[in-house]
Amino acid sequence: MTSGGRIEDLVVWLLRHAKAATDPPPGGTDHERPLAPRGRRDAAALGLRLRAGDLGFGAAEVPELVLASTAARTTETAEKVADALGVPVDRRRRLYYGSPTDVLDELRELDDSVRSVMVVGHNPTTHSLALELLAPGAEGADEADGARQAALASYPTCAVALLRPGVARWRDLSYGSASLAGFARPPYDR
Repeated sequence: MTSGGRIEDLVVWLLRHAKAATDPPPGGTDHERPLAPRGRRDAAALGLRLRAGDLGFGAAEVPELVLASTAARTTETAEKVADALGVPVDRRRRLYYGSPTDVLDELRELDDSVRSVMVVGHNPTTHSLALELLAPGAEGADEADGARQAALASYPTCAVALLRPGVARWRDLSYGSASLAGFARPPYDR
């Protein structure tokens, strides 16, 4: 791990799905809303940036697994990112309607052999989970860390946060334990 993380520590990437179409397809529900053209571009570009390690953070901590809500827009976002990384996508219905605690519970059930996971979900859950995982006054906090946390005041579509929860086992993941290693928002193709 880089930037002070211990090699045994876990890594959590929290990605809000990319820009979706305003309306569901005819006869569909919110669950079936696909990505808009901009969303497809942003998600694909993010995947390429992650693969290249040029987001400015997390180059050594690329996700090994992507957990995604079953909604069309999150599945599409997850698949575009995961395809660029060559990692599997695990779709979970609970991430569609779940609270931050539901997402935390999903993470706590992961096998400890997986060290870096990306969760692709929805707001307000994704934003709330990022804020709740962050440790108040995390060790090593500085002006740059304060700026990254201020960036979390808004969590637009296809924004991604990298958190280091400071634990070696998923079952030990808890609120208020993580540090923010980075935050990025589109456009990623510039």
